[in-house]
Order: sequence, then C-alpha cells, then structure tokens
Amino acid sequence: MTPPAVLDHQLAIPDEATASQAADAVDILDRFLRWHPTVNAASVSLKANDTDTTLEIPGHALRLLVDILAQIANGNAVTVAPVHAELTTQQAADLLNVSRPYLVKLLEERKIPYRRVGNRRRVLLTHLLKYKHDDDSERRDIADELTAEAQSLNLDY
Repeated sequence: MTPPAVLDHQLAIPDEATASQAADAVDILDRFLRWHPTVNAASVSLKANDTDTTLEIPGHALRLLVDILAQIANGNAVTVAPVHAELTTQQAADLLNVSRPYLVKLLEERKIPYRRVGNRRRVLLTHLLKYKHDDDSERRDIADELTAEAQSLNLDY
C-alpha cells in the first residue's frame, strides 16, 4: 500500500450547509461517546443513492472524527497528516502561517530540526508541532506577564 500524500490537497473552507451538517454530526457523535465513554469500536451505517454499507470504526478514530467535524462546524478547513510525515519547507511554513523564508531562517538557526534530501530541506511534522506548541506557550507567558504588569500599574480599564 502506498503512503497517503501529506498536505498535498487543496483545503476548502466549508460553506454554511456543510458546517451545519458537521455540527449536527458532532452533536450525535458527542452524545454517543458520552453514553459510551470506553467504546473500542462502533458500527457506522453509510447510505448513498441505493447503496448501504456498514463498517466498524475504532473508538480512537471516532473521537478524532468528532474533532474534525467540530472544526468543520466552526467553518475551519481541516487536513489530516501522520505525525511521522516529512513536510517541505513550503508545507511547514503554511502550517505555521509564516513565510517560507522566515521558516528557512528558523531552520538555519536550529530552532526546528530538519534534514536535507539532496538540496531540499525536510521537516518532521512532530518537530514542527513541538516548535509551534513551545512558541505558543512562550507567547501566552509573555501575554500573561504584560497583563499582570498592566494590572499592577492600574492600566486595565
């Protein structure tokens, strides 16, 4: 079996009808998971035109499906990638919402590990997500410090 392509499809922002369908599905699946918190697998029935199919979905995948549908319900585009995936610098930059030259600067400064494949750089998704988590945490800490300082100076309105 060939490995799935990573981040190589166009993301589409869901329209209102799709977001509404996703919200309804989240409500049903979330209720099901609350009633069955230790579910290991669930049968799902699929119907399209004149065809019916039933399949088993692992409990962990069902929980991920709820997360995906919740994002779609909020109007967000969603993509799925395996954590061991290697990304191009453009894919990594897109994921961090920064320019490719800025990402390359982060790589050259060794803030994010990478490897070279020929003359190209490749970034593991796990390393990118760790950097994003650490960077977000640092930003939150700085914002908390600034808020505390503003409150101590009675600058909050």
